[in-house]
Amino acid sequence: MMERMDLRPSFPSTLYVEVAVPLPIDHPFTYRVPPGMEERAKVGVRVLVPFGPRKVTGLIVARVDGSSLSGREAKPVLAFLDDEPYVTPRHLTFLSAAAGECLAPLGEMLRAALPRGLPRKDAPPAPRTETVFGPAEGGDDGPATPKQRQVLAAVREAGEISAMDLSLRVPGGADAARRLASKGRLVAMLREKPAVFSAERLPDMSGEITPTSHQEAALAKIGVALASGKFAAFVLHGITGSGKTEVYLRAVEQVRQTGRQAVYLVPEIALTPQLLGRVASRFGGEVAVLHSGLSPAERTAQWRKVRAGEVFLCVGARSAVFSPFPAPGLFIVDEEHDAAYKQGEGIRYQARDLAVLRGKMENAVVLLGSATPSAESVRMTRTGEATLLSLPERIGGRELPGISVVDLSGRSSLRGADRYFSPELESAIEETLARGEKVMLFLNRRGYAPAITCLDCGQTVHCRNCRVSLTFHQQQDILLCHYCDSRTKPPERCAACGGHKLAQVGIGTERLLAWAAKRWKEARVARLDSDVSRRRGAYGEILSRMHSGEVDILVGTQMIAKGHDFPEVTLVGVLLADLSLSFPDFRSSERTFQILTQVAGRAGRGDRPGKVIVQTFSPEHVCIRAASRHDFAGFMEEELAGRKALGYPPFGRMLLLRLWGPKADRALQAAQEVAEALAEPVAAMGIRLLGPAPSPIPFVKRKHHFQILLKMPERFPVGDFFPPLLRPLRDLVRKHGVRMEADVDPYHMMV
Repeated sequence: MMERMDLRPSFPSTLYVEVAVPLPIDHPFTYRVPPGMEERAKVGVRVLVPFGPRKVTGLIVARVDGSSLSGREAKPVLAFLDDEPYVTPRHLTFLSAAAGECLAPLGEMLRAALPRGLPRKDAPPAPRTETVFGPAEGGDDGPATPKQRQVLAAVREAGEISAMDLSLRVPGGADAARRLASKGRLVAMLREKPAVFSAERLPDMSGEITPTSHQEAALAKIGVALASGKFAAFVLHGITGSGKTEVYLRAVEQVRQTGRQAVYLVPEIALTPQLLGRVASRFGGEVAVLHSGLSPAERTAQWRKVRAGEVFLCVGARSAVFSPFPAPGLFIVDEEHDAAYKQGEGIRYQARDLAVLRGKMENAVVLLGSATPSAESVRMTRTGEATLLSLPERIGGRELPGISVVDLSGRSSLRGADRYFSPELESAIEETLARGEKVMLFLNRRGYAPAITCLDCGQTVHCRNCRVSLTFHQQQDILLCHYCDSRTKPPERCAACGGHKLAQVGIGTERLLAWAAKRWKEARVARLDSDVSRRRGAYGEILSRMHSGEVDILVGTQMIAKGHDFPEVTLVGVLLADLSLSFPDFRSSERTFQILTQVAGRAGRGDRPGKVIVQTFSPEHVCIRAASRHDFAGFMEEELAGRKALGYPPFGRMLLLRLWGPKADRALQAAQEVAEALAEPVAAMGIRLLGPAPSPIPFVKRKHHFQILLKMPERFPVGDFFPPLLRPLRDLVRKHGVRMEADVDPYHMMV
């Protein structure tokens, strides 16, 4: 008889696996697979392993033969937590490459990219409930206040509406509905709340939109690239109001027809309720959302839907670039210039750059869109790495708003609101309100006053944890540190001299709102900044009031500059255009131009022309002059020339090493030793080393901060050259009680 062949996979006598643990350690650890468990030891599976005195969850990243043990005995894997890979090998390859580009340990990258890092157990999502109101028989009968009549009409029109959506339509509507329900005039029900879209759902207008010739040309090129199944990068330069969002959504429809999936990145998920409404209306339940507003269990559930391919589109902030789609074909990065795409702590990844990296690895199309493309993206179009697509006209042929620049330098002797409201801006506001039109006032500084200063001795009240002044927030009656979030009550006397003459110096959005309300008493004013948006439902409520015409003057920070379309806004006033120019950052001019262009683009989006007044102490600065002319090309030519002369990105690369510790002398010593160890090898590669030096803000959260800046040639292989150098240096600084963090191509130089 013929012998039966054994087709089962054969294993070496002892199988070992490399396991990455979610800790700041630069290498994986080798563990032994217990006999009989070899078939479960797959790359991407979570395992429980001993780690010193603890047990930790890790991820298998490779199967090895144990030759690397050098006579040591490997500890055994304690348990396998998955039957199939939790992270597919394909996705793990991308995460490994991303970790290399960021000079970060793979375990740390796994913790940043995966929901809850590497959880030991997958808890089912705890259902979140919401109150829903429906009409009751005879509910329209009887007396009602004007607000109650609005609520009854909204419920009748919707048939069934959640408390949150009702409050978006009728401010305070949920409370009125509860009172009506207690009287039997409405029916209140409790249901499980959908985890995906908490934003206002707007009607889908796609069937009524006819693409412009420029939109059609852009979509034709994107469609060809998607059909090819090969990597392609596009930079969509569309002026404000030119219809970039419609191009994105139609590109999503195109990739859907190829059977692949799309990832749609936005700078901050909380800032884009209109986008989420359009996406939800057009694509319904086939969309996942990944953002910090979800609970950990909900985020895990959304992540699993993406990984399983149960949806074809994932919308999210920067971390959504890690969406584990099985076959992603399109990555959209909206407002790609926005600094919010750069992670500000932990692993300092740049989501836009990782989208390009992943696009290359997945043979996908990457679409980078902005009214003010970044210098890096413009450079890509000039080197042939990306194709430029242009939307040079506003939808409907509307004109861009006229921009006037007002010099504030002669107003420093004035006091109070007169210092910040020039006659030109004041007259423009009055004329706009008289016509029944709306105003937006932009000031990129929250709080009431950025400092409390003693008029007797000049001492400013500082944070006890950081060497920065505390910001006064009047609504909460606190002094708040915007770096460590410490809070304290405003002092009654100066701690230095005992004087009582404590003045609130400067202006923030709280103070601006108070002054505007006092000066234009008949106007309805509102404020939108990160302080306001923390209150649940406040962001959507204010936007709803703007859409319904219930706000005459909207005061805000950069939150009002992004993604909003308010047709009745015809005037935008910029209070202090110079604020961002003062930051010690080579991108400060570019950022100022971008934010001025973005906020100016909120004016004149309806049938009436728009006007912008920019108040500044630097009227001749290149970015102010260029923004006033809507001259992106001219500004970018000058900006790129300056960057090239200095070897700054995109004509070079940078690596910032941050070191911090509780003792200044130990932190400085560690920084000096790191600089000495790097000096010779980096000089041999043509890398310039600057530092060590104190960080621009040298004392934050009771830690002393120092930094070392390395300037490298363009296209320098950071991920290949630096890891072997940095591994021993991390151990070195740890002996001094100091931590070190690597930031490749940094955006935030302050700390």
